[in-house]
Amino acid sequence: MKKTIIIAVFFALSRPALAFFPYFYGARSLALGYSSLAFNYDCNAVYLNPALLNLLSAPLGGYQYASSFLDHQDFSGLLQKISAFNLGDFQNLDLVKKNELWERLQEVFSLKSGINGFQLKNPGYVGKGYGLAVSFVDSAIIFPLDSDILAKPVEGVTNADIAALRMRFIGFHYTSYSFAFSFSLSQGVAIGGTVHYLKGRAGEFDLAISAAPFQPSAGAKEYLQYAWDAAQNDFSKLNFDLGINADLGSYFKVGLVVRNAANPLIATGVRELRLPRRVIAGLTFRPDSQWGISMDIDVTKSDLYYSGQKLQPVSLGVEKGFFQNKFFLRAGLLNDLGAKYFLGRNAKVIYGVGLGFNLASFLVDFAMGLDGMGHMKNLAVSGFYLIQ
Repeated sequence: MKKTIIIAVFFALSRPALAFFPYFYGARSLALGYSSLAFNYDCNAVYLNPALLNLLSAPLGGYQYASSFLDHQDFSGLLQKISAFNLGDFQNLDLVKKNELWERLQEVFSLKSGINGFQLKNPGYVGKGYGLAVSFVDSAIIFPLDSDILAKPVEGVTNADIAALRMRFIGFHYTSYSFAFSFSLSQGVAIGGTVHYLKGRAGEFDLAISAAPFQPSAGAKEYLQYAWDAAQNDFSKLNFDLGINADLGSYFKVGLVVRNAANPLIATGVRELRLPRRVIAGLTFRPDSQWGISMDIDVTKSDLYYSGQKLQPVSLGVEKGFFQNKFFLRAGLLNDLGAKYFLGRNAKVIYGVGLGFNLASFLVDFAMGLDGMGHMKNLAVSGFYLIQ
């Protein structure tokens, strides 16, 4: 039973290695607030920390689905309210409506994080010391561009000024073919690497706030789909990750991963985006086989959203097993270490909650992510079969 549980923790990580966003890795990782770099023994180690593959004691195969549509501080809700106005005829609005619309425009353009998200389907297979996985990914980022127009008094704003306010759309549609391996350096210490072949399309463009697809009925999902559906520039790149994992006594495990070590460039048609090299450290405390407390943190800040805003993600999570680890409850959170608000309605935090089931040879995890206002933003389902 213990081996089965340990293996279950490893496959949920078969997720894309691209750092377009701080991805979570499978349903278990989402439930733990995206943390699990030092202890996770299912297929997802292919992407999270390949060194964990060395701890696998039996083959495991499975399939995962995940989606994420993040718009912190209700960014898409603000866009819906703005789109309800006749933006093309701003000058002819009465003064009350002008002031209301102008305040909302200033608010939405002050939120640098905008919208980001993805949807993914991912089969994978792992054995002791190796892993194979394929990820089919759509992902996108949308954020407002800076404009001096926003400093104008409302009385001096023209229709041309409104038309000059623009949003940046960056979209990707790609497949990641990944092979990972690991081996032991000494008792309790292992290293590993993952090679990714990325093939797909990328696109980048600006749209006026008064143009399509901005409309009252559109939400975060519709905006993100618009971005990745418009990706036209073909690309193919090799990338790789490096990881190490070690035991610190009987209760602690540590991990360190360098993601996007190749630091590749991807052309979008507007510029070349360099995938940021990320160094991430993880620590897990497991006083027994049923309890686990984990933390992951980026060692340095990175411009993960290509908006000029650098972030330093930090994640915390806890899980508890019941009925000899046949059932799990999990919870966690993700935030930026440098954020003004770490918790609460104004924080750009994602709270993860989830369940796990160990049904003989079948391992099934469910999870969702909630923002500070309680709106569901992430969803993940992971299913694995232990080959005994």
